[in-house]
Amino acid sequence: MVQSLKYCFKSKLFWLYVLIAFAAFTKQIFSESLLIDSFEYSKKASFIFQNWSTTNVPMDRFLEPMRRTIGYPLLIKAMFFNHLAIYFFQLILSICVPVILHKFCERFLYFNNLWQVSMIVLLTYPLQFFYTAFLMPDLLCQFLLLLLVYAYFEGHWKTFPLILTALILLKPVFIVFLLVPLVLVALKQYTMSLVDGFPFMIVLIISCVNYQQYGLFTYSSVGTTNAYDYNRKKTLLTDLDANQVDEMYATENRQLNQFKHDFKYQKEFMNSKTIPLLVNAKYWAIHLKGMAITLIDPGRYDAMVFLNWNKSSGFMGVNDGNEKKVLPWWQLLYILILLSFSIFKLLFAVYATFHWKRYKTIIYLGVMILLLAFIAGPVGSARYLLPVYPLMAFLSGLGCLTYLKNHPKIESFITQR
Repeated sequence: MVQSLKYCFKSKLFWLYVLIAFAAFTKQIFSESLLIDSFEYSKKASFIFQNWSTTNVPMDRFLEPMRRTIGYPLLIKAMFFNHLAIYFFQLILSICVPVILHKFCERFLYFNNLWQVSMIVLLTYPLQFFYTAFLMPDLLCQFLLLLLVYAYFEGHWKTFPLILTALILLKPVFIVFLLVPLVLVALKQYTMSLVDGFPFMIVLIISCVNYQQYGLFTYSSVGTTNAYDYNRKKTLLTDLDANQVDEMYATENRQLNQFKHDFKYQKEFMNSKTIPLLVNAKYWAIHLKGMAITLIDPGRYDAMVFLNWNKSSGFMGVNDGNEKKVLPWWQLLYILILLSFSIFKLLFAVYATFHWKRYKTIIYLGVMILLLAFIAGPVGSARYLLPVYPLMAFLSGLGCLTYLKNHPKIESFITQR
């Protein structure tokens, strides 16, 4: 790791990355922008050790006490709700990402070139810098996931369950990674120890606490609420207009409000509306479309919030159902340029995956990226890809170098230029 650090310190790309990350941090000092999710994490931190039902904590949405996991709220509370301290901590972790990425690239020939191209890909991904200075756990997840992948391929199995536990505490989506040791055990490639059971134990304990406090045995309710609020709504909008859908939800919300502290009823009601989607062909078409958008979305909504763009300009927001308007030319140019970059990056990543498919490492990385894009579903938000984006950058860089090597005329033309 020391050699990677020394190399990065000599690289102009690394210092450009640091400069942009620091600029994002500085922007938040003078003009802080917060996502809706940021307020949810702060609220969870404020009441993290309380039973929301018995202490009459005001709830702004259904199943809210279990919506956010405790990892990031604990960090907020540990830093005394000081946003700038949290942003600075995330800035340090963000700066570490290129160093770990370089160490990962060492597994391949011409790794310095591979790292440089991967860095160019990372530099053309604005969310990498937005989330360095957002009150969100996504950058922490990225750092930990990169460590997790590095630990896996370097055979540092003792750290694997600890990193995985931290990831699960930050975001429940990473529960799916609990399948990794189980699959390896099934394939007789790994023998589990007591330490490997730690992430399972954490999930079980928190689920039991939720059951004891709220009568609902679940680790997190975010999957249930997202399916109800976004996935179902987008499916309904294929047959109904926005006003009809809003009226339907208003009626259902009035019904749910009658059982404001009956979380079991709330979840059963939402499941009764969303589970039928699993056998709905229209829903799966929307889901796969959202998955594709996730892979190429330049982060329109995130830019709107971070750069304080006016939403009334028609900048597309999730689940707003508003009339579409023409974007200002400079926003449209921003989107078109980054969208073009995103498409090329995806094509190179796909090229690398197929060209190097005989290597398990490449296949595993491709599967991880597709898995998170699939989980994003109809929402189609670039943010879901942020935790694995350094891996996406690595695959894109590998694909680009492989393509140039297989097409010497193009490589020669670029070199001469």
